[in-house]
Amino acid sequence: MDESHKNERNWLHLFATLFAIGFPTLVTLVYFKWLADEPGAAQQMAYGIGKFLQFAFPIVWVWIFFRYRIGRDRTRPETKEEKTGVPSSIPNWLWAVGFGIDVCLVMAAAWWFLSGGEQLAAMTAKVQDKVNGLGITQVWQFALLGLFYALVHSFLEEYYWRWFVYDMLKRFVTVPMANLISSLGFMAHHVILLNVYFGWSWMTFLCSAGVAIGGMYWAWLYEKSRTLLWPWVSHMVVDAGIFALGYFLIF
Repeated sequence: MDESHKNERNWLHLFATLFAIGFPTLVTLVYFKWLADEPGAAQQMAYGIGKFLQFAFPIVWVWIFFRYRIGRDRTRPETKEEKTGVPSSIPNWLWAVGFGIDVCLVMAAAWWFLSGGEQLAAMTAKVQDKVNGLGITQVWQFALLGLFYALVHSFLEEYYWRWFVYDMLKRFVTVPMANLISSLGFMAHHVILLNVYFGWSWMTFLCSAGVAIGGMYWAWLYEKSRTLLWPWVSHMVVDAGIFALGYFLIF
């Protein structure tokens, strides 16, 4: 491939990466903001189409341009641990589960701190309305939704933000910068979501910062372990904690 074709490909990959960073925020705006007053069926259709396009895009792009490797980009230097063959003193599963449990403890402490306050009451009412809009009125239905998000959606987000966005960014910037940019992109659509429940309050900005920190940690763990498994497990624990708190808020 000559130099002009390589440059053209690089521009295409940069466009794809920027699109992948911004598209989830657009989907969240459509679902939570622009269609907020529309019937629930219209909202769910828009959300379903948006999510399908979001999670299908990386697979289609990789298949077109990188079909010879559906997996990690192995061009990065080996870590010190990989070169020496000496395992880390802390296993990857402990990094994953420990972080997830720590986040759950922080969320539980925040819930206890805010309990009885007007802000938590207002948020609870909005969460209840959203859950009712989904047709979820029974505990088992809420549990199935939580199971889907903890097991399936968490993996899809890790595959999207770490496997695709983060790895693609490493083609253009350093590893730390790729971590930062992908984590801010991961945070952006959560800002819209949190604004729906908290408004433009300190809670929105604090929780958004927490999402960015989580994204940075999972990108670091992905880089360290060279697999999606442990970021997924960690993300799974956090999502399970969110739905556990949701249960106490709603039911």
